[in-house]
Amino acid sequence: MDPADKNAKQKSKPRMICLCNGVSQAKIEGAIASGCKSLGRIFDVTTAGVGACGGSCQPTIKKMLESFEQTGQFPENPKPKNFRRNNRR
Repeated sequence: MDPADKNAKQKSKPRMICLCNGVSQAKIEGAIASGCKSLGRIFDVTTAGVGACGGSCQPTIKKMLESFEQTGQFPENPKPKNFRRNNRR
């Protein structure tokens, strides 16, 4: 596969933020842009952050909300720098 084709395919695929409930980055961004100004409201509107894992995506959602509140834009990569896919030991 041509690297350009692979890159285009990855960009067209929605980035999932909440794996437990299947909530995409675009859905969370839409909720924030539509007026959700707290984590609780984002959780209620999107179901993100309240999955079976106990909310491991909450730091990512918080970063998205804070970025939008401060700059009016969403971060290109919303996962926190210290994010680990599996926080369990």
